[in-house]
Order: sequence, then C-alpha cells, then structure tokens
Amino acid sequence: MKVSKKAYYGLRASIALAQSDRPLSIRALAESEHLPEDYLEKILQTLRKAGLVEATKGVTGGYALARSPKETSAWDILHVLDGPIEMFNPPVKGALPCLQVSHCQTNQVWRTLEGKIEETLSDISLEHLSHNAR
Repeated sequence: MKVSKKAYYGLRASIALAQSDRPLSIRALAESEHLPEDYLEKILQTLRKAGLVEATKGVTGGYALARSPKETSAWDILHVLDGPIEMFNPPVKGALPCLQVSHCQTNQVWRTLEGKIEETLSDISLEHLSHNAR
C-alpha cells in the first residue's frame, strides 16, 4: 500500500483547516503548508465535492471543514483522495485468484489487513491529529 502525494497533501491541508478558527484561502493554506497552490486547489475541490470541506466566496471566504474535526477521520480524507485500500492487486479488478486452496487462504490475510488499516484510520480524527501537530 502506498499513500499518494494527493492524499498526503489533502490530509495535511485538512489538519491545517482543523486548526484554524476561520476559513483559509488557497494561498494562505498553500503557503502555510508549503504546498503547490494549483494542486492544492484541485485536492480541496475533490474534498468539497465529497462533502468534507466547504468553500465560501468573498474577502473573508476560503475553505473550512464541513464537519467538526472530531467527526472527520483520516480515513475520510484518504479514502476520498486515494480510493479503497488494496494490499493485493489481482490481475482482474475485484477478483481474487484461487488457483489453489493456499491462494484462497492467503487472500484472507490481505482482506483482514485492509480492514484493520481502514479501522485504524477511521479511529484517528482530525481533532486528534491537529492537537498532536501543535
């Protein structure tokens, strides 16, 4: 499993939004997190479409979390930006090869691991991450 740069940047930006008491402009967010502004804007648009962040226009506008940091998990952000976790990439999407009984048995290992990763990331809130980042 490899977390993409998009998901990494998205999680960093989300933590910064969790720490802010007001909406942040793309420019302010990009500068504070040392992220490319254009790329960050695309990431935040994806998170907005998923209902995780809100955008407001105007002088005091910018991006803010759509839910409280306590109700938003690392999994919420990573899943939207990277999709489902796949420890094992089968030749046919969604299919697991069971050419022998031992193949079927090892598939359970990867599915269990995927479930545990999702469970762990779901238990880590942006509130927790934002307090640890300070």
